[in-house]
Amino acid sequence: MELQATMRRIGLTQTIFDDFDERPVDCDFMLPDFLPDMAAVLKCTMKPVVQSHQISGDRVMADGTVYLNVLYLDEGRKCVRSFENAQSFTSVFTVKDLSAGDRITLSAKPNYVNCRATSPRRVDIHGAFSVKLVVTSRVDTEVIETAEARDLYTKGCKIAYTADGGSAEKSFTINEVLELESELPAEMIVRNEAHISISDCKQLPGKAVVKGDLLLKTVYATDTVAGTLCQAKHSIPFSQILDVEGLSEETLCECHGEIVSCDVRLSQNPNGESRLLSISVKSVLSLQCFVQGACELLTDAFHTVYPLTLTTQRIMPSCITNLSREIVTVQQSLSLPDGGITEILDVWSEVVSVSCQDGTLEGQLLVQLIGRDANGMVSYYERPLDMTVPIADACDQAAVSADVLETEYTLAGDRLELRIRLQLCRRTSVAESHLAITALQADESTPHPCTQGMENCQVKVCFAAAGDSLWEIAKAEHASPIALMKENNLSEEILSDRTMLLIPLC
Repeated sequence: MELQATMRRIGLTQTIFDDFDERPVDCDFMLPDFLPDMAAVLKCTMKPVVQSHQISGDRVMADGTVYLNVLYLDEGRKCVRSFENAQSFTSVFTVKDLSAGDRITLSAKPNYVNCRATSPRRVDIHGAFSVKLVVTSRVDTEVIETAEARDLYTKGCKIAYTADGGSAEKSFTINEVLELESELPAEMIVRNEAHISISDCKQLPGKAVVKGDLLLKTVYATDTVAGTLCQAKHSIPFSQILDVEGLSEETLCECHGEIVSCDVRLSQNPNGESRLLSISVKSVLSLQCFVQGACELLTDAFHTVYPLTLTTQRIMPSCITNLSREIVTVQQSLSLPDGGITEILDVWSEVVSVSCQDGTLEGQLLVQLIGRDANGMVSYYERPLDMTVPIADACDQAAVSADVLETEYTLAGDRLELRIRLQLCRRTSVAESHLAITALQADESTPHPCTQGMENCQVKVCFAAAGDSLWEIAKAEHASPIALMKENNLSEEILSDRTMLLIPLC
């Protein structure tokens, strides 16, 4: 028997490592000399950032910095102050079978943080954060697309899959001098936040041009005695070119931006007034590329004359159906705590969780605010906020990430009207399991025997139940599926009713 098989090598992505390293934070430190004593701690935040990584053999070493920021009230309990402490860390992972072409993805997130003042000038901080490492590898699998031979019958399907198409990462720093618009010069910076908003990712041969904006919000005091706070918002456009080998216009690209460090300092204008902000923001752009592929896949085969030995392998190709990035706005009304807040000094928010469910974006935000009561006393509050946003082309299988770009608010009596802008990224994919044939061989030394006692018969009769497959019946009886359907005047492979079948014999 002359058997001709067409082979196809497909590249599938599999995760070979997915684990995290939990790092403790235990430290205490003194306030800088230029800051006044603490009367009460308002809020302590922790932000771990992975800044670089190295590979040595089967070890991945992630280096980064954890930034600790403390907001507190001075002795007059009217002015909000802040200070920051940075500590370096290194996480080491052991990854078996690590190769040069594997994709390394590192991220860090805070788990919890507690802070207390042990004296007017010393704070004690305890917490923990996690560094997560995901390693994906491209695995080339050889499968049979088609096979042809006399009296050989095959069954297959067409599959679509997505393979890694390369990645790139680029660090860049934005240095600017910005002007404050307040009537009074600034005396002190209380808090700042920075976000990367990506507006466009243009793909060229071997290059990607990423455009976006750095969104900067600075909260500063103009009167450290009365505790008067003002806000300044700036949007700084940027454009960066990333080199990606093999990139084309047809390649799917997913781009993310992350703030690594943000340094904002007050400086004086020519009149000697502190109305200038000298900023230095370091960011990282990461680009992940995907290549779409499709092929025929042989899933079953049999021969009407000779037994076949099939070698199979279970594969689960994943196919990305949509990559999207959009900005959505969440509008919510939040009840203010009892006690009568008469002035809002600052409001900000962060994403706690997010997912796609039934065509909507669902998740939870943590809204944080600093307010002043009628007696001039300042307090810190935080409230969880559920959000539900309709999403076009949403899918329950989508991987979703969301980042807060801006939190706007209006004080309306005892309620706070919020408008929160989110940058939403979604990756929708479909994964199906298939039993693929990787090799087949016929045993020509032992042909199938004809049914004993029916050597002179052309057909035999059998009864099949509803839901039975004509393919499986033909395979068990070593009969031609085409002849079986023609003999019984059938057009569907799956039987809808109990049926008497005439089976052509060998």
